[in-house]
Amino acid sequence: MADPVEQQLIDNISQLLKRSIVADSALQQLRSEDKAKFSQIFSADSPFDRKANTFQPYIEEIADDLLIWQQSKSKPLLIKLVKKIEQLFKVLTEFESHYTNKG
Repeated sequence: MADPVEQQLIDNISQLLKRSIVADSALQQLRSEDKAKFSQIFSADSPFDRKANTFQPYIEEIADDLLIWQQSKSKPLLIKLVKKIEQLFKVLTEFESHYTNKG
């Protein structure tokens, strides 16, 4: 059984995955209307290594980091993982509020 920290990470990533599927669908719709012209969601100074114009690659990066952390239990990796999760929650919430207000 997962420890409380590990379970919280898994729960957060699961929630992010569900929200990212909806957000990526909305982005696809916006692109079909020629409204989403950005090349990546996060800026170069973000904690993410991947660069993408959809949310799924960032979810994959977080999931990969979780697997690595589960093996190592490294505190620096945990801190970086939590920062990525926080940033993804923030950006998804901002996107959802703007898209919901316009959609």
